[in-house]
Order: sequence, then C-alpha cells, then structure tokens
Amino acid sequence: MRRMPLSDLSNPDILLRENWLAQLRHGADGTPLLPPAFVAEAGPRVWIIDVREDDELTGALGHIPGVSRMPLPRVGEVAKALTAYTPVVLVCSDGERSSTGVRYLSALGMTTVAALDGGMVHWRAKGYAVSRDSLVIDRVLKKPAPGHGSDGRLLSGKSKEKHLSREAIEAHLGDPSKVRRVKLGAFLLATQTSCVDGREDRAIIGTPGGDAGELLLGLAAVETVTKREVSLDKVPELARAFADTFGGIYLHTDNHALNRLARSLRSDDRLAAAVEPLRTIDDWERFLRKPPESLRAALLEHLCQPDHVGCGHLKLSLLNPEDYQVRGALITSFFEAFYTGLWQGAPDLAWVVLGGDHAEGAVVQVTQEESLQPFTEVPMIAPSIGGVQMFVNHPEVVAYLREQTAHFLVHRIGALLGVTETEQGALLEQIPQIGAAQAGATLKELAAGLPVFDAHFGRDGRVKVTEAGHIEG
Repeated sequence: MRRMPLSDLSNPDILLRENWLAQLRHGADGTPLLPPAFVAEAGPRVWIIDVREDDELTGALGHIPGVSRMPLPRVGEVAKALTAYTPVVLVCSDGERSSTGVRYLSALGMTTVAALDGGMVHWRAKGYAVSRDSLVIDRVLKKPAPGHGSDGRLLSGKSKEKHLSREAIEAHLGDPSKVRRVKLGAFLLATQTSCVDGREDRAIIGTPGGDAGELLLGLAAVETVTKREVSLDKVPELARAFADTFGGIYLHTDNHALNRLARSLRSDDRLAAAVEPLRTIDDWERFLRKPPESLRAALLEHLCQPDHVGCGHLKLSLLNPEDYQVRGALITSFFEAFYTGLWQGAPDLAWVVLGGDHAEGAVVQVTQEESLQPFTEVPMIAPSIGGVQMFVNHPEVVAYLREQTAHFLVHRIGALLGVTETEQGALLEQIPQIGAAQAGATLKELAAGLPVFDAHFGRDGRVKVTEAGHIEG
C-alpha cells in the first residue's frame, strides 16, 4: 500500500488509508485512535461499529446516526463479516471498551482498525450529531456484497451510469449511514469547508474552492467595495487570521496536477537533482509538504502555475480573473502564503490530494427546513453513489458562513484591509454576488450538461430530492 506509484493515486482506498495513517495516533496502551473529525468526514468509506449494550445506544450519550452495532462480547464476529483490510472504527462511551475491541480484532488479523478517540463523549463535545432512535438495535453488522463497500458502491472500476437519478440521490441521502451532522457553530470554528468537487471521498460541506475559495472571494469583494487593491505583502497575515478564526484553511490538488508538477520540476535545473529520486506517493508527499528551505522559492514558482493547480475552481480563477472578478496576483499570493505556512508546520492548513478524473453525474444543492443557528445540525454529505460522483454545494450554509466572513473582514482584520464598519453592508451584498458569478462560471466549465437536484432536509431528518434543471453548456 505505501509503495504505490504517484500515477496510481486515483485509487480511493489508497487515499483513505493515507489519510487514516496521517490522522492516527496511539494511546498509552498502544491502541490506534482516530479523532472525531476524521471519523465524521470519512463518511461511508469507514465502518463505524458501536460495541456498547443496547440500553446505552438509546441512553444519555446516544449513538452516531447510521452506526452498526456489535456488543463487545461478540466483537470477534466483525473479523468474520469483513475483510482484514476493511477500515473499521469501534465506538463506546469513552474509548475504553472500544480499545479492548480494537486490540482483539488486530490480534485476529484486521489491519485497519482503530477506536474513536474519547468515544461518544468526545464526539458530542466536538459538536457532531447523535441519535437515540431504537431502530439502531436492529441494525446489525451485515457483510457487504462482493466487490462493494458499505455504501453499496463498487470498490474498483467505474459505474456504467453517467448521470445520477433523483431516486438514487434520495436513497443515498436518506440513509443515515451516508450523512454526518455537525452543529453549525462547531463547524464554523473548528472544521474546514471543502470544495464541491465530487472526487472528495469524505462527508463534506461544500462550496466552490472550499476555504481557499471563500477567503479569496472575500478579498475580491473588499477590493470591489473599497476600490483599492489589497496589499500582497499582507496576504500571509490575512490568511493566518482567517485560519485562526475559522478553524483552518482547506486547499486541494489532484494527482493529474501533481504529475504535471513532477514533470515540470524534473525539467528545472534548480530542482531536478532533488526530485530525481522521488517515485512513490510517500516520496512526493514528504517532499511537497516539507521541501528543503533552499528550494522553496523555486518550488513556489511551479506550484502557482495554473497547470499545477488541482482545484478546478481556483485554476479557472487564475486563468479567467475577469470572469471571476478576482486579481490573479491575489490568488498567487494566497498560494504562496498557504504553502509557506504548510512548510512551517501550521497544523490547521489542510492540503488534500484528490485522485482520479472528474466523473460527476449530478449537481446537488443541499438545503434544510430548519433556520440556521449556531446550534443547527447541518448535513455533511458523501459525494459518491455507487461509483458515480456528484458536485455537492450547501448554498444556505455557505450564505451563513459568508455573512461571518464579512464580519471577519470588517471587525477582525479591518485595520489590515482598511475596511470600515460603514462598508460592511456593501460587503454583505458583494460577496454573494461575486460568489454566484464564480460558481456559475465553474459549473459551466466543469458540470456542463449535468442534471441539478435540490436536496431538502426536513426537521424530522427526512430528505426530499427534486429536479431543478440542468447546467448549461
């Protein structure tokens, strides 16, 4: 697994295990532990199995919606139902019993098994939703069909379907094991917003470009309102303030961009000798996450080239700054600030490598009946259904987040930007206007011809999916 060539990074199981290993820590007794954020975002790619007794599942702490159950005395049955390489996370109240179960399953030969760090106590403390529905007692662990994951999708190969149907999306989103919920206030302050990209293999709240796109959108709106250019020298400080305030910054690339980057670096005399030995995923990730200081300036020149940007939204912004109403120099300065911060060890900068080609079969707009408040539980969506991807956008959540961005730009870093409180109203108007133009341009390029669906979550948790047209192009 660890010696996979860079060109094979598209395998979603390889990506999952890479992320698993990056997040894993070991307890005092050596038990592998994973944090709640990873378990929530992993979505249906990871089997979450609760080892507590029935009355605990419906008791004060509740259970993770969609979880499978296997009481600790029977936990050995997990190794009989699932393959040795299946990613499994065991859950209990505080992590003690699940740790016992992990050690037992490891002894039985399971290689990718861990306990939820801190159990349900920690899960709830991080703002993730719980359920006390008694139906969980009947949701026993079932062996998946051969060649399929827990969500029913093919583990290898591609689906024969090109577009997703309304029925398929509604069934997917109506299954509690495919959706994770998090309180909006907790998400705002501690979790990164992901891109709408359907290649994401996690449960996400999506917006074009993720956190990086939202920060650049806000700065573009500032320049429009103030009619002054943001000083590029201040971008590192602005990015750091944004990460400090909103829990970090997400930026993704993909294996295609990395392969083009690799070819480019090998042709640069300043870098060729350093990158010549690099062959595997591990080699390249170690180098790109922490290159020698003497090579960083030259490396930044390559990383900021549009052809080496793996996020389609940000790449299109660089190529078409007028259509996206954002300066190319501002985007480049952000990239430089992000990578410099990453190389300096900033733990809240998430650099994610997505694999494979775009194969989205729909655009899904996620809304909900309940008005958004800090305590509102918002759905995090896994964007793959049976091997077909979907662009996932959360317009209502993003609108709420953009209001907070406007407040941040005025009250948190207004002095850096030269923005006054009297301009906050104009920012509140400009951010969604520019954002709508950017989203339209990106979807027209990347999602032309795809069906659009509205997925509306009711107060009772049920979802209704309706057809909403097609993307032109």
